[in-house]
Amino acid sequence: MEKDFLEGVIDRAFAEDIEETRTVRFIISTDGKDRHGTKLNMKGWNLENFNRNPIVGYQHNVYGDNMCVPPNPDDVLGPARAWVENANGRDVLMGEVTFEKAEINPQAEKVFRKVLNGTLRATSVGFLEIGKGKDVVEKDASGKVIGKTYEFEGQELIEFSIVNIPSNPEATRKVVMNHARAGVTMLNRIGLPVSEIRKVVNGILDSIEGQGIKEEVKGSDPNLSVYKERLNKLKK
Repeated sequence: MEKDFLEGVIDRAFAEDIEETRTVRFIISTDGKDRHGTKLNMKGWNLENFNRNPIVGYQHNVYGDNMCVPPNPDDVLGPARAWVENANGRDVLMGEVTFEKAEINPQAEKVFRKVLNGTLRATSVGFLEIGKGKDVVEKDASGKVIGKTYEFEGQELIEFSIVNIPSNPEATRKVVMNHARAGVTMLNRIGLPVSEIRKVVNGILDSIEGQGIKEEVKGSDPNLSVYKERLNKLKK
């Protein structure tokens, strides 16, 4: 099952003893429709595994599956917990993290200071889908279809992260392109011939085609055709 990432916001009501506790609380998910046209089920959260091994990171760099960036234990910012609570008549997913001290984790200290300063103020949850969601068609007063929302049946929380830009499609495309470019560069540096690099690219494209990913999407990157042309040239 693939990981999904959806955004949240930092609860800016810092406690008076924040410097001593270093604990910050977040609203990490709600049942509102997000920019991807999906809604999470607040009553469908499975938090058991997360709370047994709570992982809070920066920019989701906690999975250890990025071949271009070596794993770094400092990407895990500190101990945490997550729970669902009712806020003003609405269920929300809450989370809090106790940032490790500077002498243990310089990155946690830097992120902590930026959170207190208001420079970093967004969060994002990484989760696995549970069950089978459904598409809900939205209509106006005349019955005309004006949109569609995918509603999740349930979710298992894997981690949550403090992020620069939460769940942003354009930012995600740029990150993927940068990682892909870095990956090809690394393969070239270790002496892999172009013919073998082509095999790697072919394997990635075959995998994408096998997942049934759409060729074009509304609001897609205007440079998509350029990227596809470059990939096809490399594939030949």
